[in-house]
Amino acid sequence: MNKTQLLEELKSEGFSNFIINSFEKVKRGLFVPKEFKESAYLNQPIPIAPGATVSQPYTIAFMLNLLEFDKLTNNEKISNKLVNDKTNKRDDFMNLEASKQDLQSEQQKSQHLKGRELDITNKNKIKILEIGSGSGYVLALIDEILKFQNLQNFLSIEIYGIERINELVKKSRQILNKNKNIIIINKDGSRGLKEHAPFDRILVSAAFEKIPENLFEQLKNNGILVTPVKNSIFQFKKVNNKIQKKEFPGFVFVPVVEGKE
Repeated sequence: MNKTQLLEELKSEGFSNFIINSFEKVKRGLFVPKEFKESAYLNQPIPIAPGATVSQPYTIAFMLNLLEFDKLTNNEKISNKLVNDKTNKRDDFMNLEASKQDLQSEQQKSQHLKGRELDITNKNKIKILEIGSGSGYVLALIDEILKFQNLQNFLSIEIYGIERINELVKKSRQILNKNKNIIIINKDGSRGLKEHAPFDRILVSAAFEKIPENLFEQLKNNGILVTPVKNSIFQFKKVNNKIQKKEFPGFVFVPVVEGKE
């Protein structure tokens, strides 16, 4: 199977355009060992280290879909920020056109417009966490999804990956070194990343033995956690600080392992 065939297969499963676009943009072959590059676009998992795999593309797409990235701007503060920035940019442009006779004023307003585009505060950050980020493939997909939605022009976006295997951390950092908003950390991910919480979205790419309730407190209100537990994928939504749960059985994952290498 080549990349085109894989994309057609994912399209036939009904995945959204922003998910299909991310699989089209990201080269899976960069994230697998050399001996598996010819198999990079098969719809199956590929081993990348002892006890670690790049998951099957269908499974990744399924989990990304459950994260509902298209609803990130449903957050009232973020929605207001997007609307206000667009309105302010339009108003600033009109003001600039009206003040061409005064060169000094025009220069000042131009600088103000540039400054406004960079005026991003912590309260308008989007934070994403992947636990078990492996070689960085899913981090790259998430980054492309957010680019497709054009959020990075208006908001500060931080994408965190936790990986316990140091060699995979080194490899993923090397591959993604141009993606300045992706931070990859070598540590035990079973307890999440409390020092950078809360997160809008948390994805776990390995299976817990029981529901990781400790991760709920690391979600923002209206945040979503998607995680395998044994042979099911669970979606947890935090709504008004209460957890809503959905289960989707029939999947196989490598287990979450505590400690780091």
